[in-house]
Amino acid sequence: KTMDDCAQDATSLMSSSSPSSSRTKADREILLKRNFKPEQSWKMTVHTLGSRYTREEQNEMRLKFSALTFPGPVKMENPSNEFIIIREIELDQTGSPVYPRHGLNKVLIPENDARPPLAVYFGRILGGARNWRGGRMEKYSLKNRVYLGPTSMDSELSLIMTNLAQVKNTSFCFDPFVGTGSILLTCALRGAYCLGTDIDIRVLRGRSSDENIYSNFRQYDLPRPDLVRSDNAIYSRHYRGHKPL
Repeated sequence: KTMDDCAQDATSLMSSSSPSSSRTKADREILLKRNFKPEQSWKMTVHTLGSRYTREEQNEMRLKFSALTFPGPVKMENPSNEFIIIREIELDQTGSPVYPRHGLNKVLIPENDARPPLAVYFGRILGGARNWRGGRMEKYSLKNRVYLGPTSMDSELSLIMTNLAQVKNTSFCFDPFVGTGSILLTCALRGAYCLGTDIDIRVLRGRSSDENIYSNFRQYDLPRPDLVRSDNAIYSRHYRGHKPL
């Protein structure tokens, strides 16, 4: 799609008319989000992958989305909410543009500049370093955990996984290869009921009464998960295979 097409789709999505599908409702909910208050600031970032555009040219791209009329003041540094426009072009195997916009001495190549982009995306940045200032990510960092193993899932990655899975306080989360419980811990942070199994009883028991999976949950004042030693290669011997968990 072109920049104009993307701006038109975004404007249509944000219009006051009722969305036509549950997917459209979800997309609109992500863009606006319930906690987007009128007094909160916002900004619109432009990413032109593989090409260089001046600030004036980027502002022209932003103006195409002016019909969105987000509430709150514009603030280019540390805003409460950040929206993003991504302009994608064709890149080669080295990550360089196949049709570079500029040649030697930064001279514009008109025929390449006139080529339409592969795609243009518009969205809202829901997570990033800006949103985790104040030590919140550091609080859940693996290096601060009481109990770790060689396969403990990175805390940021597990937070992303549980966010994509839409884990919430009514969720039931089952990790069949629980290990040291890093993924279940993140599920518990979101309020889920947690069950984990592993074939290695030594991992489930931990190194001591003060250094095990339960101690990680105690560290963050979370409910204890249910843990079962289980070899999932013989799943049917441990669980009823004819009924869902």
